[in-house]
Amino acid sequence: MFRQSTPSPAVETPRDVEALERVIEVLDAGVVDERDAYRRTTETLVAELGLCYGAIWLPDGEHLVVAGQYGPLVPAMAQAPGSRGEQVARTVGFGGVAVRTGKPVVLDDSSDGDACLRWQAAVRGGATQGCVLPVVEGGAVVALLEYYSSTPLPFFGGRGTKWQALGRLIAHARRAALASAALQETVDDRSAVTTVVRSVGEATDARSALRAALESVRTAFGWAYGSYWALDPQTRTLRFDTESGSAGTEFREVTLAASFAEGVGLSGRAWRARDLVFVRDLAELTDCVRAPAAQRAGVRSGVCFPVVVGGEVIGTMDFFTTATIELSESRSSALRNVAQLVSQRLDGLHRAERDAANARALSETIGRLRQAADDAGRVADAAVAQARAMASEVDALDEASTSVGDVIRIISRIADQTNLLALNATIEAARAGELGRGFAVVANEVKELARETAGATQRVSEQITGMQETTRSVSAGILSTSDEIARLGDVQARMNDVLEEQARMAAAFDA
Repeated sequence: MFRQSTPSPAVETPRDVEALERVIEVLDAGVVDERDAYRRTTETLVAELGLCYGAIWLPDGEHLVVAGQYGPLVPAMAQAPGSRGEQVARTVGFGGVAVRTGKPVVLDDSSDGDACLRWQAAVRGGATQGCVLPVVEGGAVVALLEYYSSTPLPFFGGRGTKWQALGRLIAHARRAALASAALQETVDDRSAVTTVVRSVGEATDARSALRAALESVRTAFGWAYGSYWALDPQTRTLRFDTESGSAGTEFREVTLAASFAEGVGLSGRAWRARDLVFVRDLAELTDCVRAPAAQRAGVRSGVCFPVVVGGEVIGTMDFFTTATIELSESRSSALRNVAQLVSQRLDGLHRAERDAANARALSETIGRLRQAADDAGRVADAAVAQARAMASEVDALDEASTSVGDVIRIISRIADQTNLLALNATIEAARAGELGRGFAVVANEVKELARETAGATQRVSEQITGMQETTRSVSAGILSTSDEIARLGDVQARMNDVLEEQARMAAAFDA
């Protein structure tokens, strides 16, 4: 696809060695991730070798995507394929040759411009030489580094094979730098997890724990913006609850108005998966209403994890950056640990709040029971007093009936005496003959009246006797009831003691 000729021998210069040393120094200083390693390598070579252009290409499925461009030739390359962020097939141009062979492709004025539109654009911009350098790991091309220069490049001619050595050196330095970065990230992740745990652990209620978790996760892991979405049990949708950080006014306004069903958007995906979900480019979420605003606000990558309490998802926490990042295994593991720890803490706080509410309800119930017991005690005391008063009145009635009985007996004796006198009068009237006949009639009537009086007094006496027996029975029953009520008061007192103990226990739970 291209022709390689032998250009004029390059002027020997130590710049190449110095450039390699500088690359190693920069990588040894530490990198954040793989992209950062490529960026530092490319920027350093462009600066140290005086190149006019350097670009980083990363695989994206069956395509390649530009991940960074540097140097004064960037404007001239703007219309070249891939420079605007669009995908380019892995088989196209000199980059395709480098991917297929796994070897550097060096370019000069003898290279076939028709084979590569990017080389054509570079030449029009003033480049005279170039190189497409594959970075190979495990037999696979993991990146392409594209360089153009308006002056002779090093490693041409007899030293051209050093471009391949440069590729191996960059790969080794990249591995070492990434290993160091991974180690540092692991340390940072552990520190971040510790910070989050400490912050959430200091919260005394679920609401403050959520806010502490959102803020501490965002700051500890270096996210630009974070938000918590609470599950609405009525509509079964996630609705905005609280936020931390800032990603622009428009993004915030869209966030405040948004809601997500299960499986929809970043939060909905985390809800459905019940696991951590990472999106390298938020624009990829076509069902996320925040994606367009995110692009305009410069929000790039996002991550979200569910908050699970009592085995159920109660909400999600999402976080965003203004730079496109990759989520390492270490960072993913750390965030999953954070999600689990936050969920556990909230679960415990929710249980504590439920227990406290139950304790308060128990305390209120005990208070009402105690009041009812006190009222019952007072009623019992009043009943005892009333029963005793009734017993006294019944006793007085019994005494009164006894007195009435005495009067009846007196009347009965008078009736008996009257009857006897009437009988004597009748006898005397009979002796008087005709003269005593009228007196005999009167005496007979008096006798009949005395007999009726005696009968009436007898009936009244019997009724009074029955009433006395009834009053004695009622009095005995009242006294027995009074004793039972008194014993009920003792039971009530013991109940009060038990309620007092329960009240103290409820107060201890509430505290």
